[in-house]
Amino acid sequence: MDLLNILTSLAQISDAEHPSIFPFGFSMHIALAIISVVFFAYRFATQKRPFQLIFAIAVPISLALWISDNKTLFYTVGLIEFILILAAFISTFICKPKNNEKAGGDDKKTEEK
Repeated sequence: MDLLNILTSLAQISDAEHPSIFPFGFSMHIALAIISVVFFAYRFATQKRPFQLIFAIAVPISLALWISDNKTLFYTVGLIEFILILAAFISTFICKPKNNEKAGGDDKKTEEK
C-alpha cells in the first residue's frame, strides 16, 4: 500500500467517525473567531470604517452552526452571513475616506497664508 492510499483511507475513516461541515474543530473555530473579532474591532477603533465593524459582528455568528445540525439553522446563518458580507461590500463604496477633501482643504489654507 502506498502512502497516498494510506492518507486517503485515514481521512475517510476520520470523516466517517466525526462528520462536520468545517475542516477544523470547534476549538480552532473559536480561536480564529476571537482573533478576527479582536483584529476587526481594533481596525474599526483606529480607522472608523463601517465594513470593519460589520465583519467584527459577522464572524461570531458563524459559531452558531455548532449549536445544532438543523438545516434551517445552517441556511439561516448562511443568509445572515451573505447579507452582512454584501452590506460590508456596499459600505466600502458608500463610506469612502475623506482624505482627498482634507488634503485639499489643508493646501488651500497654506496658500492663503
